[in-house]
Amino acid sequence: MSAAALLATAAAQAAPVSRDDFVLGTTANLVTLCSATPTDPLYTAAMNFCHGFAVGTYRAVADEQAASRSKHRMFCPPAQTQTRDQAIASFVQWASARPKTLESSPTDGIVEYLIAQYPCR
Repeated sequence: MSAAALLATAAAQAAPVSRDDFVLGTTANLVTLCSATPTDPLYTAAMNFCHGFAVGTYRAVADEQAASRSKHRMFCPPAQTQTRDQAIASFVQWASARPKTLESSPTDGIVEYLIAQYPCR
């Protein structure tokens, strides 16, 4: 599926963004922010928050993994990278299908996604 189709699917199921979602207590809050539709009054703030949190979390986890002396890696991203929009749409679709993940912290949700989607050989 293309990123546009994934975003359209997520947008069709998107709940309206509330200010409480920005507290980011769960992965569900992050999914709501990342699924905001352009007609949502909080769309711009939600997208900026979603992208900032996702990129910041990914970089922190990747940097921690790179600095670790352990030979065991939690995840191994592919050589060919996705766009940020594609990666976030993939995360939203993946997390939305996992109720237990939606209840976890947003950082744990992203890490679970990376481990599941990019296992090391």
